[in-house]
Amino acid sequence: MSRNAGYMKKLRKARVERKQCIRCGKPLSQESLIRGVKQCEKCLDYQRKRKLGQISSKVNTTYFYNRQYKKDEIKRKELGNYMVENKITIKDLAKESNLSQRTIQRILYTDANYTKKTKDAINKYLGKELL
Repeated sequence: MSRNAGYMKKLRKARVERKQCIRCGKPLSQESLIRGVKQCEKCLDYQRKRKLGQISSKVNTTYFYNRQYKKDEIKRKELGNYMVENKITIKDLAKESNLSQRTIQRILYTDANYTKKTKDAINKYLGKELL
C-alpha cells in the first residue's frame, strides 16, 4: 500500500468515527447514519453516475508529449557536442542557468523556440554563443 493510500484509509476511518462523509467530509444526515451509509447523498449520486458511465475522467491528450529523449537524436548538434566535450550534463546546465531540465531537453532534442532570457542564461553559463 502506498503512502497516500494509507493516509486516505486513515482519513476515511477518522471521518467514519466523526460521522462525516468519507469522500467530502460533510456531516452525515441522521437518515444515512441509520441506513449505515458512509457517504452523503451528493457523493452517492456522483458514484452512481460514474458507474453508469455518465461521468468519466478523460486524459487530455493535447498536452501529452513524448519525452523519451534518450532514444531521440540531438537536433542542436553544436550545443550537444559542446556539452559532451566539456562533460556538462543537462542537470548541471539547468541548475546553473536557473531553468528546468525539461526546458533544456526541449531545446537540445527538438527544434523548439526559446525566449531571449533562456538563450542568455544558457550562453552565460557556457561562456560561448551557442544558441
